[in-house]
Amino acid sequence: MKKMMILMMTMCLTALATEAQVMTSETVTKVYEKATTTRGDEFAYNAAYDDEGRIVATDVYRKRPLRKGDVRLVPTCRYEYVYAADGLLSSRVMYVWRSDEWRLAGRHDYRLAEGTYTVTYSRWSRRKAAFDQPLGMMTYSLLPDESVYSVACYYRHHREAPMELEWQTPVEPQAAGADYYLTKE
Repeated sequence: MKKMMILMMTMCLTALATEAQVMTSETVTKVYEKATTTRGDEFAYNAAYDDEGRIVATDVYRKRPLRKGDVRLVPTCRYEYVYAADGLLSSRVMYVWRSDEWRLAGRHDYRLAEGTYTVTYSRWSRRKAAFDQPLGMMTYSLLPDESVYSVACYYRHHREAPMELEWQTPVEPQAAGADYYLTKE
């Protein structure tokens, strides 16, 4: 599970940090299509679509080999997506499979305002039955064409503490024709 989360975060960061744009319904579809066409992958995926053809949920299953070459799909996590009217991704809620049921785990919120694209992560508190304050935040400073020119990562070390800058880096332009997962069309 951690391996998959790290891979997904790295993929998102790498794509956004190159010449990628803000997350949209098209972005979610591209990432899903890339994941489902990867050969030899240890995961299987299933998506649910709304009436407009946008992915609104994705279930991820781990492939467990059985005897005689069969494979058992074990539920791992589920993502539910919410979009703004213009197609920008507003939030992505994550559930994990525990004790034969989906359990709420966390939420990423996405916001585009005044040349900055912000992604925050909040964990679900079962005790409070609500999301905690954001634990982490990444900000992407954008040029007028919405390409990224710098990335900053913030983290909250204690429950009530303010976010602290962990690192910040400028982004180098990448060669034309590179395969980007997260481009706005």
